[in-house]
Amino acid sequence: MHSVRTKTTGVTRGLRQTCGSGRSARARSWLRVLRLCLMSLSVLMAALVGLVGFAGQAVAQSSAAGSAGNAGTAGTPSVSVRDANVRQVVLGIISFTRWPTTPAKVRLCVAGTTDYARDLLTVQPTGSAPPVEAQRISPLEPAIGSLCDVLYVGAMSDIERRQVLANLAGHPVLTISERNDSCTIGTMFCLNVDADRVTFDINLDTVARSGVRVHPNVLKLARKPATP
Repeated sequence: MHSVRTKTTGVTRGLRQTCGSGRSARARSWLRVLRLCLMSLSVLMAALVGLVGFAGQAVAQSSAAGSAGNAGTAGTPSVSVRDANVRQVVLGIISFTRWPTTPAKVRLCVAGTTDYARDLLTVQPTGSAPPVEAQRISPLEPAIGSLCDVLYVGAMSDIERRQVLANLAGHPVLTISERNDSCTIGTMFCLNVDADRVTFDINLDTVARSGVRVHPNVLKLARKPATP
């Protein structure tokens, strides 16, 4: 019985070793396959992560660009509309103005720090009578009264303003200011620039002393919204 038990044990041990060896081989084979699958999956995941990151960055950049564009679209038109309205009103005031001698072209000068003169400075001679030509000029230019038929005034120091008024004395120059408080210190027309329209105040005493004549119909410009 002992020998049988020993023999049986030997056969059983052999079978277990043989079967174990087969399972081990199969297991190793499956492990290799699994490792390959995991490696492939890792590569795929890395690629997907990279694509997602790239797509996210692209979307973020696109969103930022869109936001900047929207901000520009939201802010720029407001400024450009005001510029266009100022230009229309200023050219309207000029059209109602007459000088002692009709100039071949109206020389529109822009002086000081301005907020709404961009469109004015693009004015070029046209077929209108007389045409208008714009240029920037220093407030301290001594010959400003001889070089300009119209002076569009922005912000400037008190010294510059006094110098401008002194240099304009005796010259028929139409004066228009962006600042609505300038009518108390010698400017003829003082603009009030709102979001959708431009109105103005008039210093009649300054107009009377200026040497230029302004038709009363100029007041109509201040009663309706300006359009670009």
